[in-house]
Amino acid sequence: MFENIIKFFKNLGKKQENKQLQENSKQAAKERLHLVLMQDRANVSADFLELMKQEIIEVIKKYIEIDEKEIDVRLTNKENEDGTNGAPALYANIPILNIKNEARKINKVEKEDANQTKTEEKDKKSETENKDEKVIKKVKKIEKVDKVQDEEKTENNKKNEDKINTRKEKDQNENKEEKIKSDKKKIEEEMI
Repeated sequence: MFENIIKFFKNLGKKQENKQLQENSKQAAKERLHLVLMQDRANVSADFLELMKQEIIEVIKKYIEIDEKEIDVRLTNKENEDGTNGAPALYANIPILNIKNEARKINKVEKEDANQTKTEEKDKKSETENKDEKVIKKVKKIEKVDKVQDEEKTENNKKNEDKINTRKEKDQNENKEEKIKSDKKKIEEEMI
């Protein structure tokens, strides 16, 4: 009886193991099918994906030491906000062992170059601002000169108008005097 119970539990355990193996196989097949569908949708062959993986590895190896055995590069589907599958995405899990010294040196040089560039940009900006300030000062001076010239023109125009008016009055007075003289002469002639 005890042996039957043991057999029952062993069989039950085997059934669960089989179910687990089937589930794992089912999940693996589902993932492979999913990958094939994504590759097909993205129009990417397995060879192309492998080529891309090798090129990515070569670029990364210039700067860091990596564990090539543990690299996982694959296509996945980006999930949309509504939970549906969206556009294909490239997923890369690349374990880093160490950053190479040359990469650190390059990074340091790049930072120094960036700092140099920032300093040069600041200097150019200051120089530009100084030039702008000089231009603004010149424009203000020109505006002042223009204003003074306009005031002088206005004053000269006013003086000219006054002269013209004075001349007109003088001419009118002379005309009146001549008329008076003429009238006086006529009266005198008539009296004679």
